[in-house]
Amino acid sequence: MKNNLKKIRKERGLTQFDLAKQTDISPSDISQIETEKRFPFPGWRKKLAKALEIAEKELFPGIKE
Repeated sequence: MKNNLKKIRKERGLTQFDLAKQTDISPSDISQIETEKRFPFPGWRKKLAKALEIAEKELFPGIKE
């Protein structure tokens, strides 16, 4: 799934570790989502969007609501 996670995370000045602490998603999983090697579960998408203060659709443009 194409996503803007890495771009937006960096714009917010966060490391993968920072984002992991805020979301309870491991840095390894965040890395795999950013490189599109892992599909983000719906609950993860919500946590990531909330932590980055952005709509899920902007973070993950390919999702269907």
